[in-house]
Amino acid sequence: MFNPKMEKMPRKKLEELQLKRLKKIIRYAYDNVPFYREKFDSAGVKPEDIKKLEDIEKIPFTTKDDLRKNAPFGLLALPMEEYVELHASSGTTGEPVTVCYTRHDLEVWAEVMARCLAMAGLTKKDIFQIPIPYGTFTGAFGFHYGGQKIGALIVPTGKGDSERQIRLMKYYNVTFIAGIASYAMHLASVAKKMGIEPSELSVRNGIFGAEMFTKEMKKRIMETWDMDVHDIYGLTEMCGPGVSADCDEHDGLHLWEDHFLAEIIDPKTGERLEKEEEGELVLTTLTKEGMPVIRYRTRDITFIYDGLCNCGRTHIKHAPIKGRSDDMVIVKGTNVFPSQIEEAIMKNSKVGSEWLMIIDKKGDMDELIVQVESKEKYSEEEKKKIAEELKKEIRIITTLNAKVEVLDPDTLPRHEGKAKRVIDKRK
Repeated sequence: MFNPKMEKMPRKKLEELQLKRLKKIIRYAYDNVPFYREKFDSAGVKPEDIKKLEDIEKIPFTTKDDLRKNAPFGLLALPMEEYVELHASSGTTGEPVTVCYTRHDLEVWAEVMARCLAMAGLTKKDIFQIPIPYGTFTGAFGFHYGGQKIGALIVPTGKGDSERQIRLMKYYNVTFIAGIASYAMHLASVAKKMGIEPSELSVRNGIFGAEMFTKEMKKRIMETWDMDVHDIYGLTEMCGPGVSADCDEHDGLHLWEDHFLAEIIDPKTGERLEKEEEGELVLTTLTKEGMPVIRYRTRDITFIYDGLCNCGRTHIKHAPIKGRSDDMVIVKGTNVFPSQIEEAIMKNSKVGSEWLMIIDKKGDMDELIVQVESKEKYSEEEKKKIAEELKKEIRIITTLNAKVEVLDPDTLPRHEGKAKRVIDKRK
């Protein structure tokens, strides 16, 4: 354990700490964020009304739309000069949901990430490779900060160039890797093509998040690399990765309750559900000073386990994320909404309104294919030009490289009622 005193804190003391921090963050948000003051007042709720943990249900939910409408800086609680870092995730319109961090926020992020990484086996003796894009997305930086806090040697290889990733992995005798599960399998395939068996490398542990992966995928990674594999969960609105991770029991993810208050609700009614009941995860930041987020609807479907874990940690566990309560899909670890694809398509005057988004696997990697009808019959040369234009626009909005196929008019199937825009062949 990275922080045994906190990770093994008795339940009663942990809940007392949660309540103390909840009261403080509600008052803080009310006093410093106009959005929340207006939201609380409209609901007839005052900070002093929060007397026990269950009273949080009196407070309205915060949604991604709220964050988007107030972007980029409308939800900040402090003057701009107090912030030292910014991260963002794309929303349904392609406009990023922006989160700004104070030095305190980065320290909290490093702390929860260090707990997750230590739980996955990272120590100061490890050489830790991070084959994740360094940019406005949170992933790489979270692993970087957490790894540094533990004291591991960081190898920040960043995005892509898989052969180089393998060469550096072998050259530096890397012992621990992080990233996306499907990319781990892709790297394994690349290594084999290079004449290198992944299991013969020094890697002994890996922690993966950003996209859902099954127990079967986890087992395959373990066998292919001959390493232990852990799952990590998080979202930009909270801090990034680091909200929770699974211990060596590999049965649910421990959520750090001293920093995040978790609820499970019925996604349709918003009513609170009990432990072991599956619903939508709602999170409240308890220690975030730069941009507190109260009762945030994650849209992620899971449930909270009843009882304590055999590993000795007292923080609750939630089941691996089953899916989303909205229409978002995750491709290569990136959140993608059909409306983002439609936005890119509708900007091009040479294509019609009928289109289809297909997500498939090419080897072990996700592949995004977008099929769209042209407004009229074009030559193959012109179709290629339109496809390149669309591919560029999709990349700008989603950051993903899609395979775009421009089809003749009246090629795609029509549907009565709501059009079916997404075919996910990975399921």
